[in-house]
Amino acid sequence: MTGRCRPIAALAVALWMCAAAVGAHAAGAQEQAAKDYAEAAKALSAGDTAGASKALSRIIESAQSPPAILVTAYFSRGAIYHAKGNLDAALSDYDRAIALRPDYGDVYVNRGNARYAKGDKAGAAADFDKAVEHAPFSALAFNNRGYFFLAEGDPVKATADFDRALNLSPKSPEILCNRGMARLMRDDPQGALLDFQAAIDLSPQNAMAYRGRGLAYDALGQKERGAADLAKSKELDPRLADPGPAKK
Repeated sequence: MTGRCRPIAALAVALWMCAAAVGAHAAGAQEQAAKDYAEAAKALSAGDTAGASKALSRIIESAQSPPAILVTAYFSRGAIYHAKGNLDAALSDYDRAIALRPDYGDVYVNRGNARYAKGDKAGAAADFDKAVEHAPFSALAFNNRGYFFLAEGDPVKATADFDRALNLSPKSPEILCNRGMARLMRDDPQGALLDFQAAIDLSPQNAMAYRGRGLAYDALGQKERGAADLAKSKELDPRLADPGPAKK
């Protein structure tokens, strides 16, 4: 796809879940697990994923960890493995988290992303469906299923999911950019332009938003404005390649 649309991983949600679990189990026989979770949350906040992984592994290896903390330990450690590109280890932890809590929508989101990265499209599709089933008010779930549809060449279904995601999280530049790309693929550059402009208004240094707006301007015949935005996007993120034409 042009425009470098992307899914949104749930690592930040894992950190939030850590903090919630600590508050629920701060006293009693499982105090050590709560302390380890607090350490993991603190390490993640500081960007110390190695330290967070060690603390989470202590929880996982302990026979005393309560299920509410254990499930989020697997999810959080899996998200760290995922971010580092170790998909097999991530999938193993996601599987264990789901076995402990089969209705945990955010784990399905991340496992779907990992499965798709491994080339398991059927498994990814099933996980994204489970995510929206178990988390019907999650913008994350709808965005990631929309991204899947977009990557598989179905911008109509993608747009429907991005619409639902934006109803839940209307100020997300990432979701606006994703819907903008879906609209470009549907030959709706005017609608795409509105989405990319909204993303820029919310996030003025968003390289993908400028890239998408440049593509929309180009599709509308405004070549100079398109070229300026594409140059701006590469200035903000030199990794962005020169785009090809938007495809249906």
